[in-house]
Amino acid sequence: MNAARQHQVAWDAGLADLVQPPPLLQSWGHGEVQAKEGWRVKRLNLPQGHASVLLQGRWPFARAYVPRGPVPTSEAALGALVTWARNSGLARLRVEPEAPKELGPVLRRLDFQPSQAIQPKHTLIVPLASDEIMLAAMKPKHRYNIRLALKRGVCVEEGEEVEELHRQSQATAVRQGITLLSTAQYRARLAQLAWCRTYVARHQGRPLAAILVAHFGGRAYYLFGGSSGEQRELQATYALQWAAMRAARVAGCRDYDLWGIPPEPDPGHPWFGLWQFKTGFGGRPTEYCGAWDLELSRWRTRVAGIPGQLAGRARRIFTRQAL
Repeated sequence: MNAARQHQVAWDAGLADLVQPPPLLQSWGHGEVQAKEGWRVKRLNLPQGHASVLLQGRWPFARAYVPRGPVPTSEAALGALVTWARNSGLARLRVEPEAPKELGPVLRRLDFQPSQAIQPKHTLIVPLASDEIMLAAMKPKHRYNIRLALKRGVCVEEGEEVEELHRQSQATAVRQGITLLSTAQYRARLAQLAWCRTYVARHQGRPLAAILVAHFGGRAYYLFGGSSGEQRELQATYALQWAAMRAARVAGCRDYDLWGIPPEPDPGHPWFGLWQFKTGFGGRPTEYCGAWDLELSRWRTRVAGIPGQLAGRARRIFTRQAL
């Protein structure tokens, strides 16, 4: 085992010693993915825990972001992280702990203020058990659609089909007017995360839908997906999730994170269809405390934000011109 691999194994094992399940976004592999996308990564062995910190900007205007961290989400670990940030001369520290909203008073005591969430604040976590137990926990329509897809010959293959995942997700992105990852970004996740695979649903050899799933520390995560929109009556997207859940169970995962739902079942919400799809698989609704900012220097934070504001204005101007 080379030195880099030793560091990865030691870091991930250290997270698992502190909390179960350890957060995927604090894993060594996730830091490597973010390093390829422009962040500087600093992994801290704090006296009271660990934190994989993503850094942006140069001192004295550097800002830090800790996704789903620190680990654990104790007041002692948060306090140690704040001390490091102050001593490092950061302009701002943003944390998004994998902790319930009850952590809010602790964060306020440390002078954090609520910010715009970056990661999903609400999700569903499905316990993985026998086929019979998992199917019984689903809504009747979902059980019916899974069985229908299998009966009609939808087949799901596990692999590393980056191009097909990108093609399917781009079809969804165009329909919904959203932006998803590039082929290179999907490939980086497959290469760097501790365990990551694509699942592609096909009917008579024709690809209909694809998803990207990661495993870490005994939990599986449905990260990205898309479908061509063709032959929807075959219910390929239901077969995909079912195959990924069953494979995760066989691999030793205890549960499956569906990675984001709207906060309420509001028919007027643009993600209401997503809420209907995901909640039908059963699972435990989970609400996290969201993102919190600590401004360590107000003027340096403001100055650091100016390039981003200008870039955003330029993008809006370009979009209006393009339309």
